[in-house]
Amino acid sequence: MKEREVTERGQYVLRLIKDEDVLLTLEDFCARKGILSGSFRAIGAVKEAKIGYYDLASKKYGSKVYLDEMEVASMTGNVAQVDGKPFIHVHAVLSGMKPGSENQPVAGHVFEAIVAVTLEVQLTAFNENISREFDDDIGLKLLNI
Repeated sequence: MKEREVTERGQYVLRLIKDEDVLLTLEDFCARKGILSGSFRAIGAVKEAKIGYYDLASKKYGSKVYLDEMEVASMTGNVAQVDGKPFIHVHAVLSGMKPGSENQPVAGHVFEAIVAVTLEVQLTAFNENISREFDDDIGLKLLNI
């Protein structure tokens, strides 16, 4: 295990609006506010969500696109620096809303998602700069702590 103590810079409550790109909007917010690292959680609804998983054996992601609106039962993530810019890492549990898929969960890494109704985000910014570095063994950019 690696560990690093961080101090809280501030808390933000954000309301993303219909048709906003979740990841791009959060990246832009962090860049504008100079947020170098942090964590967040959110609830709401999204559509056009690309959800996936990482296969360590092949060192490749798999994914599936869900075009319909889905309830965001839980969304959590963190902010770190990649190439000097905010990088948003997000996982979510989404729930079907379309007839026949009501309350059926889908979960995993969020590659893309568009706000369907609203997305309410609580973001905690840290004072410290946490970056991501590529790990050859894992095949991903991991938190550098």
